[in-house]
Amino acid sequence: MSEILTLAAKFKTQSQQQAKTIEQEVQNATTQLNSFMTAKLQESETIIKQGMESLDTSNEQLLKTLATHQTDMSTALENYMSNVQAHTTQHLEQFAEDIEKTIEAYTQHISQLITQREDRIAKVIKSEMKKWVIVTSIVAITVMVFGMLIGAALVNKFSKPTYINQPPQTQQPIDYSQR
Repeated sequence: MSEILTLAAKFKTQSQQQAKTIEQEVQNATTQLNSFMTAKLQESETIIKQGMESLDTSNEQLLKTLATHQTDMSTALENYMSNVQAHTTQHLEQFAEDIEKTIEAYTQHISQLITQREDRIAKVIKSEMKKWVIVTSIVAITVMVFGMLIGAALVNKFSKPTYINQPPQTQQPIDYSQR
C-alpha cells in the first residue's frame, strides 16, 4: 500500500512540476507578446497622430503603414500561439511518457509480487500435501491391518469346522415306556 502512496506522491510531484513549467513558459510568452504588442500599438498610435497632424501624408501611405503593422501583430500573435502550443505539447507528451513508464514499472512490480506469492503458496501446498499423503497412507495401512485382524478374529470365532465325511448320526429310539 505504501508503494501505491509513493507512486501517487511521485505522480503528484511530477504533475505539479510540469504544470509549473508550462505555466512559466506561457507567462514568459505572454509577457513577450504583451511587450511586443504594446510597442506596436504605441508605434501605430504615433503613426496615426502623425497622419492626423500632417495632412501631407497621404491616406494611401497611412493605410500601407497601418497594414504593415497589422501584419506584424498578426505574425507575432501566430508565433506566440505556435510557441505556446509547441511547448505545451512537448511537455504534455513528456508527461504522458513519464506516466506510461511509471504505470509500466508499477505493473511489472505487481506482476513480480503476484508471481512470488503464487510460488510461496505452491510451496506451502506441496509441503502440506506431502504431510497429508504420509499421514493418510499411515492411517489407511493401520485401518487395513485392524480390519484384517478384526475380520480374522470374527472368522475364527463364528466359523465352525465343516467335515466332508461326517459320521452318520443315529437317532436314539424313543422309548415310550418310560413315561
